[in-house]
This record gives sequence, structure tokens and C-alpha cells, in this order.
Amino acid sequence: KKKIVFNADFKPSVDFFPKQYDLIKKYNEDFANWELSGTAFTVQDKFSHCSATVTHKRIIFELDDANSKVDLAKERISKILRLYSESLPIESFLRLGVRFFMFVPMQEIKKEELADIIQVKIFANNEELNEILSEKLNDLAYIRDYSKDGFLYHLKCGPMPKEHIPTWVDFGENKHRFETTKEFKSYLDSFPDISIFFDIDCYKSDVVFGDADSFLAKAFDNCFQTASKLKKYILGA
Repeated sequence: KKKIVFNADFKPSVDFFPKQYDLIKKYNEDFANWELSGTAFTVQDKFSHCSATVTHKRIIFELDDANSKVDLAKERISKILRLYSESLPIESFLRLGVRFFMFVPMQEIKKEELADIIQVKIFANNEELNEILSEKLNDLAYIRDYSKDGFLYHLKCGPMPKEHIPTWVDFGENKHRFETTKEFKSYLDSFPDISIFFDIDCYKSDVVFGDADSFLAKAFDNCFQTASKLKKYILGA
């Protein structure tokens, strides 16, 4: 299971406000539904379970149920940025970020057992430290901020029971990316009872507009490669 979030921050433009309806019309080709709040608007594609929230200084794209829709996400993001810049030119971005939420299903294992596996693989399994902190490990989370190959990362990893998922990940019920509440609940029910959770935020600052598509391609690949290699390292397969 995957969820994809894209965030673009840029210099604010007061010209955004009188042009909101024109932008909504441009986005209607891909997003049939829309909502206007006065200072921002959100367009939605309930068939693909994605939405874009657009303001005078930020664009946020979200795609739920993203397992087979990675190319769709990149195409939609690229088009959203291009259409926005046609109406309100963007020379550069203050920040561009791609964030992947991934759930690797685990079968017939308890959360505490999975926490033990992750601790042995990622944390220093020091006997003295374990004695100070606890006699029994119930849960854990690994968090790391780092840079690699010109990109910055914020990484979270840990065991994830199904019932905890809505606390950690904002899915689309409140932003109307699903047609009905029943459809949304069915989507949540499809998640594994227990999984290894990866939250990978890959981003850059000060990106010129012409480099946005290149950033997208590399950031998407970076997130996939990081999750794949961590999964292999933790599980040994």
C-alpha cells in the first residue's frame, strides 16, 4: 500500500486571488470536483482518489491508493505546475518535496515481535541501554534526517498496526477523494493487520521551475529505492 504527497512552496502572489476561477477551469479536465474557500481551492478526482490544494504560495497534491498510479501522480503534478505557471509565472520554488507513505505487509507476527526485529537491525541493541529503558519492548519508531546525492530526507520507520494508520496518515475522507464513506472504510479495511511503515520525505530547496520534472523523476525513484533497500535490510530478503 502507498500514499503519495507532493508539496511545492514558492513566492506568494497577490494576483492569485482574482485568477482562482480561471485556474479551477483549467484543472477541471483532470479534476471534476472542486471546492473554494476564499484563500485557496481544492480540486478532486474521486475516481483516481487524488486531489490538489492550491493557494497563492503553495500547491499540495495527494494521491491515496497509489499502488499502480505512480506515473499518473507524476503526470498530474507536472501538469498542475505547468498550468499554474501559465497563469501566474513561477521562476523558482522555495521548496519541492515528494513524500511516500508505504506499508509492507507482515503475516502472522505481533507488533512487539516486529519491533524487536527492527530494533536489532537498525538500533544499537546494547544490553546496558535496554536494561535502563525497558525489560520488554512494546513498540518503537526510527526517525532520521539526512542528506544524500543533493537531496534532503526526513525518514520514519516502524511497526504499524492497522488501527493506528488513520492517526499517522491523513487519507482522503475529509478531503473528499472518495465517493462515499463506505468506499473509504473499505479502502482502510484493505490494509494489512500489521505492516512495516515507511514515511519518506525527499525534498530540495531553491529549485528553478525548469528543473521541476527532473526533480520529480529523481525524488520518486529515491523514495522507492530507499524503501526497497530498507525492507530488504530489515527482513533479510
